[in-house]
Amino acid sequence: MISEKIKNTVRDVLDFPKPGIVFKDITPILKEAALCKEIVSALADQLKDIKVDVVAGIESRGFLFG
Repeated sequence: MISEKIKNTVRDVLDFPKPGIVFKDITPILKEAALCKEIVSALADQLKDIKVDVVAGIESRGFLFG
């Protein structure tokens, strides 16, 4: 399942940017072209019956999948 692939690929960076925070690093996903394609396909499948007018990237890398 795609969610398991994502969980297994995302890297946890402990105490970044300050103690007590776990930063979820998605750069390992970006290194795997096949996984990126699979994520985009899964996202498109979820939205196939919805008319989309605007896409907003919420955070600094969200636009890559938007």
